[in-house]
Amino acid sequence: MPKNKILGIDIGNYRIKMTLCQNNVPIRFVSERVPEHLVKDGRITSWDAAGDFIKELVKANGISCKAAAIAMPENNAYIRRMELPLMTISQLKVNLPYEFHDYITEDLDKYIYDYAVIRRDEKKMELLAVAARKELIQNYTAMCRRAGLTLEIIAPEVIAFRTIIQDYEKRHGIERGSRDYVILDAGDHTINLHFFPKGEYEITRSMEPGCHELARAYAEAVGLNEKTVRNIDISNLNEHKDAVQDDQQIQDIYSSMAVQIMRVLNFYSFNNPNNNIDKLYYCGGGSRIDGLMKEIAENVELPQISIGDLIETKPEFDESVTLGPQSLGITML
Repeated sequence: MPKNKILGIDIGNYRIKMTLCQNNVPIRFVSERVPEHLVKDGRITSWDAAGDFIKELVKANGISCKAAAIAMPENNAYIRRMELPLMTISQLKVNLPYEFHDYITEDLDKYIYDYAVIRRDEKKMELLAVAARKELIQNYTAMCRRAGLTLEIIAPEVIAFRTIIQDYEKRHGIERGSRDYVILDAGDHTINLHFFPKGEYEITRSMEPGCHELARAYAEAVGLNEKTVRNIDISNLNEHKDAVQDDQQIQDIYSSMAVQIMRVLNFYSFNNPNNNIDKLYYCGGGSRIDGLMKEIAENVELPQISIGDLIETKPEFDESVTLGPQSLGITML
């Protein structure tokens, strides 16, 4: 889809990230705290309030743009890789909903379906297919309209990661299907490992608690009120290294998170012995916590590389891209 200027939006449980892109190049990045109770478990609780909040952010940051792209949390949609007999687009539109009947327990007509072709030959085709509730898409559309935006693109966040990988391979002349990738998203609510064998999304392994558990431990260590925990920026733990290093609870959380990540990676490698994953690409707010990343490095054999290494952008956006790559990747569809 040709586009001049578009605003990518990723709404998390604690932060919203927005990337303004012009001709596929990021020119502005915004990261702000999400108002309390606006998002719960990745789901927006008030669409009107969310629209008003985005409208305020757009105005406050001097963003002049009407087109929007939304990176949805993965749990807002069903995502499947599937192999089907070769068929026309009209045939696929009829058959695709029935490929989700084992996953969707309600009326299949309540969902919108979309797909990307991974590969095809004379007899069959492999797809990456997505199903999302029509009501959900309508709510996102209304939210953008209330914010003064027009929703042009919407897809699960893993599709944003997939787009980043494919853009990277295209720019560097890497043969499609020759490399495997894993992305660590160290988020506030969960820690996710997204696996992309041969550059195509396959599965996500989610681990709880997320990195905001470190904020709770830090608040307890320094005697802060429980009500202030939500407002703690977890990356600020780097500025209080003495308190963090001396607190056994925080160190134990570091260790527990790192071991969980190691076990998931080991389990994946055991079940996929021929994979050629050689790096752990990281992103998310938790990736800015030095103590956590050091603990991961001591437990995981793979070198840890910022997802920014996969993205072509100006140096001043490197840190922003690491914090919220979904809001950029979703604009590249």
